[in-house]
Amino acid sequence: MDGQITGPVSLSVMDGVGVIDIDAPPCNVLTPELRAALLDALAAAEGDPDLRALVLSGGATGFPPGADVREYDAAPRDPSQGALCARLACFPRPVVAALSGAIFGGGIALALAAHHRVAAAEARLSFPEVRLGLVPGGGATQLLPRLLGAGPALDLMLSGRTLRAADPALAPLFDAVTTGEPRAAAIALARRLAAAGAGPRPTATLRPGMGDGVAYQRAIAARRARLSGTTAAAAARIVDAVEAAQILPIEAGLAFEAEAAEESRRSDVSVALRHVFAAEQRAPRLAACGRPPAADIGSLAILGGGLLAAHLAIAALDRGLAVRWGTRRPDILREGMVRVRAHYDRLVSEGLLAEARAAERLDRLALGDSAAMAEGADFVIHAARGQGDVPVPARIVRAVAFPGWVERIGLRFAAPATRHPLVEVIEGPAASAADVDAALALARALGKVAVRVVSDGLSASGRLTAALHRAADGLVDAGQAPADVDAALRAWGWARPSFELRDVTGLDGVPAGTRPEGAVNWSALLSGAGRHGRADGTGGFYDWTGATPVPAPAAQALIDAARPPAPPLPPEAISGLMLAALANEGARMLEEGMVTEALEIDAAAVLGCDFPRHRGGPMKAADLAGLFGLRRALDGFDHPDRAFWAPHPLWAMHVREGTRFCDPA
Repeated sequence: MDGQITGPVSLSVMDGVGVIDIDAPPCNVLTPELRAALLDALAAAEGDPDLRALVLSGGATGFPPGADVREYDAAPRDPSQGALCARLACFPRPVVAALSGAIFGGGIALALAAHHRVAAAEARLSFPEVRLGLVPGGGATQLLPRLLGAGPALDLMLSGRTLRAADPALAPLFDAVTTGEPRAAAIALARRLAAAGAGPRPTATLRPGMGDGVAYQRAIAARRARLSGTTAAAAARIVDAVEAAQILPIEAGLAFEAEAAEESRRSDVSVALRHVFAAEQRAPRLAACGRPPAADIGSLAILGGGLLAAHLAIAALDRGLAVRWGTRRPDILREGMVRVRAHYDRLVSEGLLAEARAAERLDRLALGDSAAMAEGADFVIHAARGQGDVPVPARIVRAVAFPGWVERIGLRFAAPATRHPLVEVIEGPAASAADVDAALALARALGKVAVRVVSDGLSASGRLTAALHRAADGLVDAGQAPADVDAALRAWGWARPSFELRDVTGLDGVPAGTRPEGAVNWSALLSGAGRHGRADGTGGFYDWTGATPVPAPAAQALIDAARPPAPPLPPEAISGLMLAALANEGARMLEEGMVTEALEIDAAAVLGCDFPRHRGGPMKAADLAGLFGLRRALDGFDHPDRAFWAPHPLWAMHVREGTRFCDPA
C-alpha cells in the first residue's frame, strides 16, 4: 500500500490505483462535512505522483444517496454539491464510481461527475426531487441527457420513479453492471485503465444521447406539452435545463441549472412539499415521546366484519403479517373472505401480483371465532362494534378502529386502509405508555405514518374535516353560493372541496353539531328537505345526473330562502378565510394538547383530509400566506359563530414575536 488517509472518507493506494471509500453511517448522506472530506481526499489523491486511476466507493453502506433534504431549508452551505461534482469531473486521472444501494438525484450527479461507472445490478436509481418541487443539481440535468438522450432523461427526472441499474433503459450510464461486488469490479476496471495509460473521460465530453438533434428537441416538446399538476413549475424548469444541455456550453448549462435549482428551492411549493415530507418522518418520532420502540408486531387479530375489517386484513397481509380474523357470525366472516379473495384475484388478473404471491398472503390468514383468534395474536383491533366483551389476554393491547369513545387506544385509519398511509393513534384517558408504544409498533409493521392524538375518541383529521365544513357553511351564511366556495377551494388546490365532498359521502353523515343563531348547518337543511347526496339519486348541493356535477338550482333556492344572497367574494378571499379557519382550529388543537406540534396537524390534514399537499397543510400554508393578514381576515369576518371564527390567542403571540406555527419547537 503506497499511501493512506483514514476517517469517514478514506484513501488507500495500491499499485497505482487509489480507492476513496466513504463510510459515514447510517447511509453516507452528502452533508457539507462529507463533501469537504471528499474534496480533501481528491486533493490528496491528485497529489500522489504514482496514482494512475481512482475508484470512488460507498462500501458496505452504499454509494452516497444524495444530500439531506433538511439542507434545502437554508441557503446552500460550502462546499456545494456542484463544487464537489465539478472537482471530481476535472480530476486528471480516470475516476470510476462503484454504485450500490439506493441512489437519488444528488448521488446520481456525483456518479455522473465520475468518468466511468460500475453498478451493482440491484442498485436503485431515482430522482425524487420533482416530488419536492426541486430541480436536480450537481450537473445531473446537463450530463444525464448527454448519455441517455432527452426523452429517457426527462422521463426519469419528471416521474421520480425508481429503476434498477440492470434496467436496459439505464445501460448507457454504465461501463458494467455486475451481480457481484461493484467495488471489486470498479477496481478491476481502474487497473485496466491504468495499465492502458488512459486519461480522464469527463461525461461532459460525451454526447451519445445527443446524436439526433431533431429527436432531442421533439422529446423536449413532447414532455413540455404534458406538464401539469402542482409540481409543474419545477418540472418545467427541469425541461428547460435539459434543453439548455443541448444548446449551451457545459459551463453555461451548469450555471443555468444552478440558478433553476436555487429558484425552485426558494419556492413556496417546494417549501410546503418539503415540510410535508419532514412531517411524515417526524410525526411517528414525536408520537414515541423519546421512548425506544416496542417489540415488532408479527401477528394481528382483527375482530368484527365489514369493509374496514377486510381492508385492515389486506393491509396487514400485504406487509407480511399473520392475520387472525375473528367474528361471532360465520356468515359475516365468509362475506369478508369473499371480499379479500376478490381483491387478490383482481390484482392477479391485472398482472399486478403473481398468483403464487397472492396465495402466500392468503395462507397467512386464519379465520375463526373472535375469542380464539384473539388468543394467539400480538395485537388486537376491534374493527366493528359488538366485540368489546371478547376476552383478550391481559398481555395483548387492543385498539378500537371505528369512531366512538376511546378509553385506552384507538386507531383511525385513513380510508381505504389498503392504500392511504395515515393512522392516527388515539391516546385515550386510560392509555399507558406501553399501550401507545404497541400501537406505534403496529403502525410501523403496517408501513403507516403514525400521528399521536390525545383525546377520548376524536381524531385530528376528523376535527379538521368538521372545521372545513363549518367554515364553508359560514361563508354560505354570509351570502356566498356553495358552488362559489367550492370553486375557490378547487382553484386553490382541493381535489374535492367541501360541498362536493359532502354530496359524495352523504349529507346525513355530516354531524349537526351545536351552532349559534345565524349559523346554519346547510347539509342538515338540505337533508331535511329530502336531498341526501349523490348515492341515492336525490342530489345534494349538486345535480349528479350528468357526466359531471353541476350546482343544483333547487338546493340554491332552499339556501336563498333561508338567508339573502350577497355579492360574490373574490376567490382568494374565500380560500384565505377557509385557510384561516382551518389554522384557527389547529391552534385550538395545539392549546388543548390534542397534538404536540403543528406539523402533526399538517400530516393529518394532508394524509387524512386530502388537504392540497403542495400547500403543506393548514399550519404551514398559514405561515407561508402570512399570519398577520390571515388573523385580520378572521377578525374582519362578521359572523355570529364567534367561538369558531374568533382568532385564537396563538395568532397574536406569533405576530407579536415574529414567529410562526411551524417554527422548530
